Amino acid sequence: MSILLFLHFLLILALALVSEIFELQGRFIQKILRDKKNCLLFLLMFSISFIFLSVLILENYDVIQIQILNFLFSFLMIFEVCIKISQSTRFINWIGEQLDKSFRIFIMFIISLNCTYFFTRLTLQIIESFQVN
Repeated sequence: MSILLFLHFLLILALALVSEIFELQGRFIQKILRDKKNCLLFLLMFSISFIFLSVLILENYDVIQIQILNFLFSFLMIFEVCIKISQSTRFINWIGEQLDKSFRIFIMFIISLNCTYFFTRLTLQIIESFQVN
């Protein structure tokens, strides 16, 4: 479980760095990721709750329920950051101003789904490797 928790920490820190690079504004981004004190507090609260929920789910259910919890957490965070990136001036200047806003959002939505899929597949392999041992 500690490796899985470490991967979640890396995800949160990566999203915090991306939000600083693109100077993103948003509820979750502004209140948690951009404020270092709140980010550390969120990491602490997340680790305690994730370990508690994982142990509870593993005792009563299967690995799939942990994977669903993992997917929901990662998708919500990655989705908000990607959607805010699609509205940032840096991304608009890079992809071109002539591209419609809905297409920019669609592109970042597809990227967020791919990132979430990669992250959940990686964590599923870690969870299943612990189940075998």
